[in-house]
Amino acid sequence: MGLRIRTNTQSLNAQRHMGITNARLTSTMEKLSSGHRINKAADDAAGLAIATSLESDVRSLGQARRNSQDAVSMLQVAEGSLEEITNIVTRLKEVSVQAASDTVGQKERGYLNQEFMALKDEVDRIALNTDYNGTRLLIGSQAVSPELLKNHNPSPLEMQIGKDYLVPSDSLDARNPVNIIRIDFSQMSAATEGPNSLNIGNSANEAGTRIDNKADAQISMARIDSALERISSYRATIGAAQNRLISTERNLGVSIENMSAARSRIIDADYAHETADYTQDNILMQAGASVLTQANQQPNVALKLLQGLQ
Repeated sequence: MGLRIRTNTQSLNAQRHMGITNARLTSTMEKLSSGHRINKAADDAAGLAIATSLESDVRSLGQARRNSQDAVSMLQVAEGSLEEITNIVTRLKEVSVQAASDTVGQKERGYLNQEFMALKDEVDRIALNTDYNGTRLLIGSQAVSPELLKNHNPSPLEMQIGKDYLVPSDSLDARNPVNIIRIDFSQMSAATEGPNSLNIGNSANEAGTRIDNKADAQISMARIDSALERISSYRATIGAAQNRLISTERNLGVSIENMSAARSRIIDADYAHETADYTQDNILMQAGASVLTQANQQPNVALKLLQGLQ
């Protein structure tokens, strides 16, 4: 190889390798400081796209999980009110049985009827005032201040809990793939068909629901049995919905965990690997600087040769 002054190829080669090493060192330091293997699209465009999609899914599932928890809370409110209504209706049955006895006089039946009517009013009050975030739960309406109608048919309350691949639902079609849990409170009244019925939320206006005489007391006993059976059915429905939502919440938690782990494997930095790369590149930078210093001294040899000509 000739000895040249104008072009120092050894220096250029050392500079090029130092530039490459410095770029790697800068990238490694960025990964170590951020904790991410991918900090920009240039690092891994496909990986960044996948990680971004997974991050969106994880956050959506997190909100869906909170929605499930809110739905469980709402059902607990409804079930708590129905439990108290069950206690009251049980007491209604008790006083009806007492009023139907021949050992009770008409005056005493009047006292029992006063308690009976007061308890019915309390059932109406509980049904009217049981709400969750402004939604009436026991009168079959989603309006904040609904009109009490005997035969209204409102839309069911819907709780969005996640995507279609998490929890199947028969209420969905191809045009609406988002999963919806439908919780229908529109029929949640302890009512039987016909004129002789005891309604939650509207019982005070039903004819014949008194026990101030023996015949009415006997009629009320049969209606109350039907009401208790219906209330128990509603409580069972709510309990089943609660269990389903709890299972959904657990399933969402597993999905969040798995998707978060998948995203971490794609985008998070492996510190063992990155620190090893950093150490290697740092040594290469120091070696490159030493070699570059020596390469820059090569033209001095030519200068000494020129000095020897004098």
